[in-house]
Amino acid sequence: MMNQRVGIQARWERLHTRRTDAGSGGGMSLMMAIFIIALIMVLGLVIDGSAKAKAIDRANQLASEAARAGLQAAAPEGVDAAAVNAAVGVYLHAQGISDFTSAVGKQQVVVTVTITQPTKMLSAIGIDSTTVTGRGTANFVFGYGQ
Repeated sequence: MMNQRVGIQARWERLHTRRTDAGSGGGMSLMMAIFIIALIMVLGLVIDGSAKAKAIDRANQLASEAARAGLQAAAPEGVDAAAVNAAVGVYLHAQGISDFTSAVGKQQVVVTVTITQPTKMLSAIGIDSTTVTGRGTANFVFGYGQ
């Protein structure tokens, strides 16, 4: 009985005081931490990159629609630039856009819209928003179909 107790105690001490190899002490957890950080960064770029692409598309769409709305204020006998710009402003303000420019040329209306898109994941590293610009053009065609 005494030999058995000494044997168990000796095994317990060997297990208790056993040292791990130098290469296996926490190396996997460091690799996993780096992998998780990289995965979060890629996820952030995908989420915020797709949001930025959608914002660019929306800015271009709004600018084109605003240019067409400005054309509706033009009359065949003459183009009143102030009326066209006012129509563009009314349309864009109704869409919630306040940062835009519009220019009336001889044959076209050019509208530039700027949208600030807040970020979701990149705000963790200090990038709180991205700014995109869209441009739309509409051409005057008077007398078509007459």
